[in-house]
Amino acid sequence: MSEEKKNDVCNRISNYLISHFDCDAKAATNEQLFYSISSVVSELLYEKKCKNASKTLKNSLNSDELLKNQKTINYISIEFLLGKSLKNNLWNLEIEEIVKDFLLQNGRDLNSVYGVENDAGLGNGGLGRLAACFLDSTAKLGYNVIGHSIKYEYGLFKQKIVSGKQKQFPDEWLKTGRVWLSERDDKIIEVKIGGRVKQNYSHEKGLSYETYDQTVIEAVPYDYIVSAYGTDSTSTLRLWEARAKDGIDLYLFDIGELEQSLKQSLVVSEINKLLYPNDNNQKGKDLRLIQQYFLVSAVTQSIVKDYFSKLGYKTKEDIRKIYDYTDEQKINLLKDFPKYYAIHINDTHPALAIPELMRVLIDDYYFGWNESWQALTKMVSYTNHTILCESLEVKSLGSIDRFMPRLSLIIKEIDRRFREELSAFYKNDLQTIDRLSVISGNNVYMANLLVCASRKVNGVAKIHSTILKERLFHNYYEMYPYKFLNITNGITHRRWLAESNYELDKLIVSLIGNGYYTNADELKNLEKFEDDKNILNKIGEIKFNNKVRLAKYLKETMDIDIDPSARFDVQVKRIHEYKRQLLNVLKIIYLMETIRNQPNEPVTKQVFIFAGKAASGYAMARRIIQLIGSVSREIEDDEILRNKIKVVFVENYNVTLSEILMPATEVTEQISVAGREASGTGNMKAVLNGALMLCTTDGANIEICEKCGKENMFEFGLKANEVEKIISHGYNAMKYYEESENIRTVINKLKNGISGEKYDDISNYLLGLSGNRDAYMCLADFDSYIEEHYKMDNVYKNKDEWNRRALHSIANMGYFSSDRSINEYYNLIWKNDNE
Repeated sequence: MSEEKKNDVCNRISNYLISHFDCDAKAATNEQLFYSISSVVSELLYEKKCKNASKTLKNSLNSDELLKNQKTINYISIEFLLGKSLKNNLWNLEIEEIVKDFLLQNGRDLNSVYGVENDAGLGNGGLGRLAACFLDSTAKLGYNVIGHSIKYEYGLFKQKIVSGKQKQFPDEWLKTGRVWLSERDDKIIEVKIGGRVKQNYSHEKGLSYETYDQTVIEAVPYDYIVSAYGTDSTSTLRLWEARAKDGIDLYLFDIGELEQSLKQSLVVSEINKLLYPNDNNQKGKDLRLIQQYFLVSAVTQSIVKDYFSKLGYKTKEDIRKIYDYTDEQKINLLKDFPKYYAIHINDTHPALAIPELMRVLIDDYYFGWNESWQALTKMVSYTNHTILCESLEVKSLGSIDRFMPRLSLIIKEIDRRFREELSAFYKNDLQTIDRLSVISGNNVYMANLLVCASRKVNGVAKIHSTILKERLFHNYYEMYPYKFLNITNGITHRRWLAESNYELDKLIVSLIGNGYYTNADELKNLEKFEDDKNILNKIGEIKFNNKVRLAKYLKETMDIDIDPSARFDVQVKRIHEYKRQLLNVLKIIYLMETIRNQPNEPVTKQVFIFAGKAASGYAMARRIIQLIGSVSREIEDDEILRNKIKVVFVENYNVTLSEILMPATEVTEQISVAGREASGTGNMKAVLNGALMLCTTDGANIEICEKCGKENMFEFGLKANEVEKIISHGYNAMKYYEESENIRTVINKLKNGISGEKYDDISNYLLGLSGNRDAYMCLADFDSYIEEHYKMDNVYKNKDEWNRRALHSIANMGYFSSDRSINEYYNLIWKNDNE
């Protein structure tokens, strides 16, 4: 590290402290240090961005070129789970040690400064964390990608567990998060909601549409610069904030009608309030629809505006000229649009980008339907993240009529034309045509709309992509086999190993160097140390130290006591029936009863750690959290049990907690019923940090086992084809109950009560005796799960063997870097066909 760079960073921080807080580093509070250091880091990132932009312009084919010689990928996602940014940015900029030393010289501690920052409240789970990893990798690899989402005021929610039940509180992440945001007043877009549509007809131009009496909302973009290790490239996350265009009514304000004057502003601000507002009621459904339209309208308008501005069409008068162009002129004007811009839809939430892009091109820029559709279908691509019907969004056509009347007409026209295409292919098979259409009944099927319009559709693991082609989208695959492909998910290995697991990174660098930071495949070089007992011991020591770190963190932040000498068995992810936290709890109940019946039998001491949030309107998920709490209390109240097993639910799971949990995990539970988990990324993070999987053959579990060796993981349960066979014949839960004494033991315990609380509702759910039945077949996999748990336990008792398997797994996780995923996205989806 050069002395010049060191002095520059330290001087910038000192100058900021003096100019903004009138103090030096010794006298500053941790909050003042955080804002000062973060502001300096933000400044450095913008300097990198400007430097890279200048370099890109110089590398254009010629200086007079109107369009940049680089394609802009607009990645639209309803969530981006970034976590904290200061530590990540210091590491990527390679100045963490400079800042740490600067603070030490002034008697201050960098970790205390890190503690000031709140996790960015912009996501919930794997969907958002994947999007965040992708932005890191696009920056690292130099691809021109802009992520788009909403500037949520509170994000999802802050979770507290009170008396064993989940409670939700506002997550005010912007208190510290705004330091990373730069408002872009130069790129404000007007988004219009509601109104009425008027048809206009002229003999020369045919039918056109005019929308009036609309509510105008300003979409104000804020840029969040995403850094990458060892490069001048950056990525941009653009967060859009909704504001009432006309603010408050000053006349009403002056005469004392304050509440009425603020009404419009308050209604508009609801768009920014929460990620995933509760949609168990019509207001919540409408708010989600408006949120999604607000986002995609801002993005699509900004893309089109940017393209035509670079061609010289900057004013309304310039754009009005297009109206009088010939069809040939319009086609030529639009032909390069897909060459320089792409839109990638991350899951179904941003699907309205398709009709909105058509609306903008047709109504605002005077293009015809055919040339607009041709450009759109070369620009848009779609990643599917689930086969669960509840996650494949369906919107009421009536609601779209009400809030986006012009879009409703466009969707109907897309549906009409698509039905003609379906009819030609399926020879008037009306049932199939209706099932595949964009509109059916009074509903708009967003996944159907996306598959219809996208140039490429990808799944996120091999098994998931196969299921898309063979089941979920099989008929579409028959029509468009060239559209479908697989790109297995990846994670930013730099953040999830090098940054999060300092001791393990230090060992790896001492053995093979730090080349793996930029080329994760170099981890493979660790295989030659698998028989080195000293290295295996170090692997064990590092895992233990990370367990101590987690135990200390939980004690200091949540007053939870766990024993680092116990095995840490971890299941952390959003709480949902298909994730099968319930199956894990059933196993623990079985172990409780086994220990009670055989109190003198030796047992490996183990801590079962759960974490994750349940959607506010999801009753069963919240009930599962309550069950976990009851099991935990019953174990604590039993002297025999509490000395052998412990159950912990860690509240408010987020990226920061995950960065401490993953290095401490020894067994990672990846136990969704086969064929239901698209990919998973928690499995990748845990195994990269030396955990072994107890898993079903589902999602990316399969590929992890292939890369790391099936003998190094613990697979159980039905295969995906077996699951489908059972479903086709009808899942009979009572059959498993009658045939298994183990299952009867657990079900009876639920009925009799755990820590004073009876769980008849869950036992009836598992047995299929209630209206809400277990669609994820916990009982079908239960005995296999218990058997594999004991196999895992036997291997764990041999520390050298366990550590050898852990090291072998780390060595073979390079494939699951998001760098590899992003290269595949670019080469297989985003790259121009003629490149």
